[in-house]
Amino acid sequence: MTDRDRLPILVVAGAAGSGKTTLGRALARRFRIPLLDLDTLTNPLLDELDSALGGPHWNSAGPHSEQIRRGRYAVLLAAVRDVLEIGQRSVLVAPFTRELTGGAEWGRLVAAAQPAAVMVVYVDGSPELLARRRAARGAERDAHRPMDAPVEMPRVPHLRVDAELCTEQQVELVLAAVQSYAQR
Repeated sequence: MTDRDRLPILVVAGAAGSGKTTLGRALARRFRIPLLDLDTLTNPLLDELDSALGGPHWNSAGPHSEQIRRGRYAVLLAAVRDVLEIGQRSVLVAPFTRELTGGAEWGRLVAAAQPAAVMVVYVDGSPELLARRRAARGAERDAHRPMDAPVEMPRVPHLRVDAELCTEQQVELVLAAVQSYAQR
């Protein structure tokens, strides 16, 4: 697709271990647009501040969980607006758990993306697959994660992508959806 003004903001969402970042990177490369990953943008600072927060690790349920979540997503949305200001679209990678319910958080995401549209790509896999992937990567962020709650399918329009597919197959599904979107 050559008309960048018609390209939506690509929101890659899903549970930990679903392959969001891998797919997001591949899409950013394919479209030659910035990748804005919630973990990359916020984890280094939070890891540095963790000992100052007191209590459990910042990525665990604790007294600061709600403030941390709001702050992390505020950083991501500010980055989206900055990228839009220079005429670029972007690929956003995060769980977007609340945003996908269609509530106030979804409204903030859509507003931050204006004037671009938002296309949600939901990477979905079995709980067993996700657990195996998290165990295999052995990332520090997973050591402090609470157990996954039962996954609720997004209530907002989305493209479901199977986490079991290879990345290239996932990219092809997204490309087809983007091309279909652009022809509207």
